[in-house]
Amino acid sequence: GRLVDFLEEDLTGFPDASIGAAARTVHAGCKRAIEAMFQLEPVFREAEGARVTVAPGFDAGAIRLSGNVVGQPPFQGALRHHGWRAREVKLPPPPDGKDLTVVAPAEVEL
Repeated sequence: GRLVDFLEEDLTGFPDASIGAAARTVHAGCKRAIEAMFQLEPVFREAEGARVTVAPGFDAGAIRLSGNVVGQPPFQGALRHHGWRAREVKLPPPPDGKDLTVVAPAEVEL
């Protein structure tokens, strides 16, 4: 929920130092949440900028081609982002009757 709060906040009136401090807190919390639910790995292990080959039959959901895409694979190109895939997903099943459209519940302190 804090990530959504952070992204929805209008930051134009805050000094950069305040935004940086908030970003560190949000980053740490989001990192813990992601690590608790997903075991992530890069789609390509090469460093960004490296020359890579995209083989015939590649998964278009895992590799997005850009630039002058002409012809058929294999393609050679520069890796602009290594991508991410979840090697393992540890999401609990939703409880019966839970509204799956709620991204983060409201909090009410009594």
